[in-house]
Amino acid sequence: MKIAICCLVLATISVSGLQAATAPGLDAVRVASGLTQPLFVTAPPGDTGRLFIVQQNGEIRILNLATGTLNSTAFLTLTGLTDTRGEQGLLGMAFDPNYATNGKFYLNFTVPGGAFGNGVTHVSQFSVRGNPDIADPNSERILITFDHPQSNHNGGWIGFSPRTGDANNLYIATGDGGAGNDQGTGHIEPDGNAQNLTTLLGKMLRIHVDSAAGTATIPSNNPFVGMSGARGEIWAFGLRNPFRNSFDRQTGRMFIGDVGQDTREEIDVQQATNAGGGENYGWRVREGSIQNPAFPGSPTPPGAIDPIFDYSHSVGQTIIGGYVYRGNRIPDLRGVYVFGDYSAGQIFSFDYDGSNVSNFQTITSQLFPTSVGGFTLSHPSSLGEDANGELYITDIGNGSVFKIVSSAPRAMKSDFNGDGKADILWQNTSGSRALWLMNGTTFGSSIFLLSVATSWSIVGSGDFNGDGQEDILWQNTSGARA
Repeated sequence: MKIAICCLVLATISVSGLQAATAPGLDAVRVASGLTQPLFVTAPPGDTGRLFIVQQNGEIRILNLATGTLNSTAFLTLTGLTDTRGEQGLLGMAFDPNYATNGKFYLNFTVPGGAFGNGVTHVSQFSVRGNPDIADPNSERILITFDHPQSNHNGGWIGFSPRTGDANNLYIATGDGGAGNDQGTGHIEPDGNAQNLTTLLGKMLRIHVDSAAGTATIPSNNPFVGMSGARGEIWAFGLRNPFRNSFDRQTGRMFIGDVGQDTREEIDVQQATNAGGGENYGWRVREGSIQNPAFPGSPTPPGAIDPIFDYSHSVGQTIIGGYVYRGNRIPDLRGVYVFGDYSAGQIFSFDYDGSNVSNFQTITSQLFPTSVGGFTLSHPSSLGEDANGELYITDIGNGSVFKIVSSAPRAMKSDFNGDGKADILWQNTSGSRALWLMNGTTFGSSIFLLSVATSWSIVGSGDFNGDGQEDILWQNTSGARA
């Protein structure tokens, strides 16, 4: 991977073949700053009040979504990691589906050592005991480990499936082991680690977690169970560096963002309708939708699946897999896949109906207009979801987390005059604000609020100081709140 973090055949769509469509009005609001190597955000199922920020240096921070503040004490700090200035360190986090009752979560990280001396991946369970905002660093239960011949191409994403009949199965993305073109020391010939079923490298793995015991087993219906020499943990193969991936929480499709070598960046899909897995995404013989130029004479593996979408390195060089938006705050974005590119500093989107990709567009300038806020997107390292399905962008380049929001006028309902009936607080994009005092569904009177600079906007309301009166929460484009 070039990021300094620092058998159903689907048609492939290249970026040059798509028509751009008008995107819904979008904006990005900075919700956290001053972070060290923010790499990923996530939240426990049903926990709408907190966002967990994974930092590559081994620290996990909690953002209180109600107050917009970071907890002063880290949720967890891992020690003894490999050098985190490259592609190793703390790379992934997933909460147990029953986290609300068992307090278990899972991390993907690298530690020194291994047969090649270039690090070992640990996927481990940890627990919360007592204080829900503090995890127990001594609660580690190791589920699976594997060595790396080189220090790059570690994958790092882990996640649980929302698919029916797939409960408690943890998916683990692994890179091909590093170097270039999946060859050299520690890479199996012919065709490299990604095409070889005797190694866990260059794969999507699937293991069944016993959360109570802190152990894992191989599901009996994994596609290569019982095959001589093959590792039973393998769910799909032919991947180079699937750094960031996701499940569509509505359809169950798995979207895989596989970072390319010298030519193409790609999005692969593992269809929920293929309940048996076993897909081969083609690397190292294929790169995106083309033959890998480094191996022009190698035949395409039988049954290899091309990506649903790829683009050349004139667009970007390090794809960051994203999410299908399933939140409720931006109706026009619902069902759209949002992803990015680390090297290019861009955020993209497209529509996917299960067969075809359409409406590709670059939405960075909408989210980060250079004339507003005094900051721009530097190096997006991930997209992530909160418990409600709202989307966030982690920017490892400037140590920030941004939330994707609608730029359309918003109305928030609260009781501002104490009559026991909800009132409506309006704000439009020109900066005007008004308060409608309502009598149920009937308009009563209006109050125009004090004019403030257009860099400030209303982001919430509530009784924040406990005096029984409704207050207004403001935020400016630099992230400051009042």
